[in-house]
Amino acid sequence: MPILILEHSDPPGSGSIGQAFTRHGLRVRSVRIGAGESVPHELDDVYGVVSMGGRQSATDDSLPWISDEMNLLKSAVNAGIPVLGVCLGAQLLARALGGQVARMETPSIGLPQIDLSPVGRDDPLFRGLPWFGTWPSWHQDEIVELPDDARTLAGSAECKVEAFAHGISAYGVQFHPEWTAEPLAAQCEKNDPGAMGSDVDLVALAATARDQAESINRQSERFAVNVASYLMPVERVNQGMAKDIHH
Repeated sequence: MPILILEHSDPPGSGSIGQAFTRHGLRVRSVRIGAGESVPHELDDVYGVVSMGGRQSATDDSLPWISDEMNLLKSAVNAGIPVLGVCLGAQLLARALGGQVARMETPSIGLPQIDLSPVGRDDPLFRGLPWFGTWPSWHQDEIVELPDDARTLAGSAECKVEAFAHGISAYGVQFHPEWTAEPLAAQCEKNDPGAMGSDVDLVALAATARDQAESINRQSERFAVNVASYLMPVERVNQGMAKDIHH
């Protein structure tokens, strides 16, 4: 039974999260939506779903796979299958569960300070991570209304909802915890100044990312381990968390 990773970027990549899955002995099946592969319609033999980031807008319903992916995410949540959404994936998860996403006045590009809420400080997904941390961010849409019964785990000056949880096994993070310093610097170097209408100095941001590489990498690694060991561990699968969807 694999963890299904939905990848919207081309080239694809799940960064430190995918690497942690491999180290923890978890099987992974990647679906490269950004390269034209179709969203699966079945969750048989799937014990976790991770929806990654991408340049697409979560509100662009002209993209045929948007509704397919939201349906898949909602089905996974309803079945009790662990789900993690990252950036675009978090926005799709929020919409799938009844929340709303809208365009920001100013894109969030850089290393904003992201503050854990009192609830987030006690959540196992953020165990061992700073209450007031600096994380890579790169998005121009944001979650403006959470689904009913969702909990805000983190926020920032740029974005009210940086992380949320729904139930015990569905999470969304607006920032990029899977990025270590080098992927953030590379993102800066392959984009033109004024990316997404931002006035961020990308050359300076790349330099800052490399200067802060030790702390950025350490946080990324700890978050990824938390995902692999808390949200999608083998033990929970063996106890039947995902077996309930098999007939």
